[in-house]
Amino acid sequence: MFIKKITIIFILGLSLTFFGSCKNEKTKTILFEKKIEKEDATMAWLHKVENYRKTNKYFPVFYKYYNQKIKDKNYLEATKVLDIACVFLADSYDFNDQFMATVNEFNIKYRKEVPALKTTFIDAYLANYYFDKYDLIKVEEYFKKVTALEPNDYASCYNVARAYYDLSYLYYIKGKQNLSLEANQKSFDYFSKIDNPKGLAFVYSNYANIYTAIGDKKRAIHNADKAIQAYKSIGNTYNVYIGLINKISIYDFLGDSRKAALVDSTYQAYFKTNDNNDVLKIKFYGFKVENLLNENKLDEAKKTLDAFKALVEKVDSDDFTQEYKVTDALYQIKKNPNYSNFEDIKKALPTLITNQQYEKVNMFYGVLQKSALENNDYKNAFTIEKDKKVIADSIGNIATRGKIAELEAIYQTQKKEQQIALQEKTIVNKNTTIALLASLFIGLLLTLAVYSAKQKQKKLKLEKQNAQEYTKQLLDKTEEERKRIASDLHDSVSHELLSLKNLFQEKNEITNTKIDAIINDIRIISRNLHPIMFDKIGLQSSIEQLVERTQSVNDFMVSAEIDYHNSLTTPNELQVYRIIQESLSNIIKYANAIAAKITILDKTDSVFIEIKDNGKGFDVTETLNGKNAFGLHNIIERSRAIGGEAKIISDKNGTVVTVEIKK
Repeated sequence: MFIKKITIIFILGLSLTFFGSCKNEKTKTILFEKKIEKEDATMAWLHKVENYRKTNKYFPVFYKYYNQKIKDKNYLEATKVLDIACVFLADSYDFNDQFMATVNEFNIKYRKEVPALKTTFIDAYLANYYFDKYDLIKVEEYFKKVTALEPNDYASCYNVARAYYDLSYLYYIKGKQNLSLEANQKSFDYFSKIDNPKGLAFVYSNYANIYTAIGDKKRAIHNADKAIQAYKSIGNTYNVYIGLINKISIYDFLGDSRKAALVDSTYQAYFKTNDNNDVLKIKFYGFKVENLLNENKLDEAKKTLDAFKALVEKVDSDDFTQEYKVTDALYQIKKNPNYSNFEDIKKALPTLITNQQYEKVNMFYGVLQKSALENNDYKNAFTIEKDKKVIADSIGNIATRGKIAELEAIYQTQKKEQQIALQEKTIVNKNTTIALLASLFIGLLLTLAVYSAKQKQKKLKLEKQNAQEYTKQLLDKTEEERKRIASDLHDSVSHELLSLKNLFQEKNEITNTKIDAIINDIRIISRNLHPIMFDKIGLQSSIEQLVERTQSVNDFMVSAEIDYHNSLTTPNELQVYRIIQESLSNIIKYANAIAAKITILDKTDSVFIEIKDNGKGFDVTETLNGKNAFGLHNIIERSRAIGGEAKIISDKNGTVVTVEIKK
């Protein structure tokens, strides 16, 4: 049986080796190749963006073709043409009622007739629609529907990568820069699988946004320029201008004086092209009006503002309408410093803050503050400045800048490695007979080696599982014994001492004080042995009690940020509690810290725990190899026992203990 199995594996390996030797090395790094499908004349016409932009015939042709495919029950072809239109309309912020009804009808009636990976464009279109309506909760929901799928071809891989890119931008404007970074990494990974330069340029744009959020101007501009160069390299003029708009926004956010010059040069260059893209025009009009106002060219600003208004009314986008209102308010303030009609802006602010549209909030606050300063209302201007600071902190809410730099370096290294791999070519064997014999010999050796390695790996895995299970059982039994002893101390010894105290006929103050002290000591010992009511109140409440007790007993500041939804079992929760308890104990004993922070985050696939302090730090490797590292080993072993991995990082700025537990 074994020989038969080895023979089958070998023949398969031989076939793959022989036929694979004829392919370029890039097949090892590119997972999906782009395939050009034949299209009929109508489909090819609908696919051209110039037909969508420059003719009124587009929608009549689209609806006639699409409806015929639905009538013929050719749902796959109907999906393809609807996909094209969705992309064009979303890019143009065109969410008209007739087309939206068509999308919703397909979503309800026909979507189930087509594989899920062929219909992700619907979720992307709806996500863009809700983005325009400022409903970021819905936006995240629809993009996550796309990223939940695993692609199986070039098109689906592009769509998943694009959804991760859009999610990254969403998290950026909501101030969740860690999530933005993670989504951007996923986008990078999937775009790399199809070697898509345009997609990788998207990734650079998001890096620019993230660095802008944390105020790192140099890296923000560097990544914005890389995105622009990437678009230029593939001749994508539209996205070159989108990249320049992004760079202007970075200058604006960071208060860079180069903004005005870049606006003027880009504005002139774009309008010389005679391009008719309404989205780009709207963006340029907004920036140009601000420049003209700063130069006191009110008449020219009014003409540009009128053109801005006409386009916004044509596109009918809530997002662009808000941008126009802000620009118009700036014009009105410049024209009349006493202008005070800001009701629309003030009315929109609460919704924008609730939806975490921090970029727009910052823009609106800027208008209100400018009005206050023009009227010498410094008190109101100062209040708005404080509100702007809160928003800026929300946008830049990220643990460390170094983490971003570190991860970006990794991604860029991966990209370079892939580029090198793409340039390498395999040497084709001229002698087929020699190639077959060599493949036969190597294949047999490899098969035997792989089988042997797998057997060893299987044995080691089993031994590791047995050791982990033994450790977990040992910890569980220890906790049971702790619980029993704690209960005996609390219910028996403490009770007896209390009874003894009450038996004294004379109120002997010294005796009572000593008994009270003993009772208190017993309670502390009991609580340390097993947290009271842990099984009933759960992990979060128990940690909050531990934090409160640590602060009161040790005169030590501890904060906790907990977003946990009871996704672990009670025994595993108890081990998490012990890990945190041990970490706090180490900080108090050795760190000379004045504060510590506990973080618990319930992620999709794991539970993340972090305990960090601002103490003196220590050499982790040296300490772990020493004789007095029981506490650290205790943390590591408890983490392993519940399927987690503990990491300890320490330097002169403090110590960070992280544990990631897979669900």
